[in-house]
Amino acid sequence: MSGWTSQPRHFFQHLLREVDAIGLDPAAVVEEVAAMGATGTICMGGGFSAWYPTGIDAQPRNPHLQGDVLGGIVQAARRRGIRVLARMDISKGRPELAARHPDWFVHRPDGSLATVWEMPQICATGPFWREQNPAILAEILARYPVDGFFYNYLHVPRCWCARCRHLVREATGGDVPPPGTRSPAHEGWRRRFLAEAVRGMAELIRALRPDAVLVPYHHVRDGWDMRAMAEASGMVSSQISNPELPNPVDPQPIWNHWAAEEALLARAVKPQAASLLIQTASGFFASRQTAMPAARMLRNMAQAAAHGAGTCPAVNGRVATQDDPRAVPVMAGFGRWRAGVEDWYRDLRSVARIAMVRSEDSVLWGEDAGRPAGDPAGEGHLAEYRGLYEALTQLRHPLDILPADGLTPAALARYALVVLPAVCCLSDADAAALDAFVAAGGALLVTGDTGACDADGHARASPALRCLPALPGAARNVAGAYFALGSARLREAFCGAPHLGAAGRFWSPDLPDTEADLRLIGPFANNAPEFTSVGRPGTLPGLLRRGRASWLPWQPGALFHRHAILDYRRLIGLVVEGLVGPPPIRSDAPGAVETILYASPRGHLLHLINNAAPQGAGLSELVPLAGFTLHLGWPVAAAIRLDGDTAPLALTRDGDETVISLTRLGGFAAIALLAEAPGTPTTPSEGLPT
Repeated sequence: MSGWTSQPRHFFQHLLREVDAIGLDPAAVVEEVAAMGATGTICMGGGFSAWYPTGIDAQPRNPHLQGDVLGGIVQAARRRGIRVLARMDISKGRPELAARHPDWFVHRPDGSLATVWEMPQICATGPFWREQNPAILAEILARYPVDGFFYNYLHVPRCWCARCRHLVREATGGDVPPPGTRSPAHEGWRRRFLAEAVRGMAELIRALRPDAVLVPYHHVRDGWDMRAMAEASGMVSSQISNPELPNPVDPQPIWNHWAAEEALLARAVKPQAASLLIQTASGFFASRQTAMPAARMLRNMAQAAAHGAGTCPAVNGRVATQDDPRAVPVMAGFGRWRAGVEDWYRDLRSVARIAMVRSEDSVLWGEDAGRPAGDPAGEGHLAEYRGLYEALTQLRHPLDILPADGLTPAALARYALVVLPAVCCLSDADAAALDAFVAAGGALLVTGDTGACDADGHARASPALRCLPALPGAARNVAGAYFALGSARLREAFCGAPHLGAAGRFWSPDLPDTEADLRLIGPFANNAPEFTSVGRPGTLPGLLRRGRASWLPWQPGALFHRHAILDYRRLIGLVVEGLVGPPPIRSDAPGAVETILYASPRGHLLHLINNAAPQGAGLSELVPLAGFTLHLGWPVAAAIRLDGDTAPLALTRDGDETVISLTRLGGFAAIALLAEAPGTPTTPSEGLPT
C-alpha cells in the first residue's frame, strides 16, 4: 500500500475534449489544478484515445494531439508537488478499430456490435483487455513517473460473442442470459472476471512501479463485487455527482446522501486508504456543458469530506474556457479552503455505534430489479435503506454503512446496533455473523421482508436468522389501516394518540416468544367520512421484539423517504433509542441540517450540512438557515469554526452537556471540537463562497 493514499487528498480532473489538445500548454493545465487547491490530478492518458505519442497500433492517438500532453502534465505536476493519475478508458473503441478487429468488441445476440454513446464497446474477454491494455500500462510506466492509473467506466459488459458464451458456459453451466434479463450465475461470473482482471492489472503496475496505484471506477459499479474490487485496488473511487438529470444510459441515484453513502462504503471495504470521490461540474449528465448548481456541488463535496473522503471535482475542457463557468467559483473556493484545513482531516475515526447494511443482492434480485436508482414505486430495498438512513441522520445518530456479503462477527463487534433495511436477500454467512453479533450482546433491527430469500434471490424454506426465527410471510397492502399504540411510552411520545396511520406493504412473520406492539387495525375499505370510526382492536403486530432483536415487518423507511412522514421518523427514533440510547448530539435545528461527527487526534470534527431546499425539489439553491443550538453529550474545551471566523465559539454547560450556539448556517459549517484548549492561535483559512 502506497503511503500517500492513507489520508484524504483533494484532486482535480480536466475531462479534456479531444479538440482541447490543439495548442494545449500542459503547464497551464497544471496551474489550473493548483489554482483549484488540488494536490492531485487525473490526467487524460490512454485507451480509446491516447494523449501521448503512443507506439501501440491498437491504441489510437487523439487525432488533434500536438506533442505529448500526458508527459507535459506529469513533468509540470512533479515540479508543483502534485500527484498524477493517468486516466484510462478501455470500455469503448473507435469504429475503425472495430472494423479491423471485430472480435475485440461486444456482440449482441444477432451478431451486431453493441455501442455506448455511439462508440463500439470493447469486450472484456478479448485481446484488447488481455494483450493491448497491459502493453499500454507498460509503455506509460516506462516513459512517465505517474502515481497510478484511473480506469473509467470499468466493468464487464454483457456480451454474446462466441468467446464470452463459451467462457460463461464453462464457468456456470448456462448461456449468457437474453438481453433485459439477468441470472445470479452470470452476474457472479461477471463480478469474478472483473475482480480477477483488476488484480492482474494491479500486480503488473506494482511490478513495474511499486508505489503506483490502480484506481478502478464505474459510476454505478455495474457488475462489481465491491469488497473484492477494493482489495485489488489502491483506492476506492466512486461518483457523488447527484446531477440534476441523471445518466440516461445507466441512471445513477439522485439522493441527498449519495456522497455520504459512497464515503462510508469505501471506509468499510478499504479503511487503510482514503477514497477518491468524483464530482462532475455538469448538471445534466448527457448535456455535459451545463453547469451544476453551485449549492448542490458544495453540499456534495462538503458531505464527502466530512466523512473523511478525498474529493475530486471535474470539468469538461479547460477551466479558463468553460462554456458555462458558473460552477467554477465554488469548486475553486472549496479546493483552496480544503487545502488550508487539510491537517484537521487526517486520521478521522468513526464514532458510530449503529451500522446499516446495504445489500447489492437485494438490489439485484428484489423489487429494485438491478436498478441503481431503485424501484420506481419506492418499495424496494434502496428506498427503505435511504429512508432509514435519512431518519436516523435527522435524529443525529452517527451511522456507518456496511456492504452485505462479507459481514463478520469481528467487523460487527464495534457496533451496538445493526440495521437491516428490507434486506430481502440475505446470505447464510451474513445471517450467521448477525446471529453471533446478537448472541454477544448486540442489538438488531430488521424491517420489511428481511430474510425472505437467499443471496441469489431464491425464496427461503426456513428462516435465515436464529435470533428472529421466522419467514416474513406474504405481503399485503395495508392502505386505510392503523397501527394501535399499545405501550404507554409510545402513546406518550405521540401526545396520547391511540394509533398511527398505516400504509404500504405489510408482512406477518410468525415469531414465537415475542413482545408485540403496533397491532394492525383494518384496513378499512369504506373511507367515507361518515364511517371512519376506529373501533375494533388491533390484530397483527407491526413491531416484534425478541430479546435484543426487533422487527418492523413493514417499510417505514421507504414511506419516510418518499413522503417525509414525521410520525414514522419519530417511531424509528423511539425504537432505536430503546436499543442503543440517545444520540450524542441534540439540536433545535431542523432535520434539513445534517450533523456528521468523527473523532480526531485532537478531539472531534463536526460538520453541519445545510440540505434545505425549495419544497418538493432537490437542492439547487442555497437556503441559509437562522441560528440554532447544539447540545453535545461530552465535555469540550474549545470549539473552532474552520470554515470562517476561526475565533473560538462560545461554550456553555447544561448539566453534562456542552452547548454551542450558531447564528447562521450557509452551505455548511466545519467545527473542530477540542479536548484541550488550543495553545496557539489557529491560522485562518480562505473563506468559502456562499
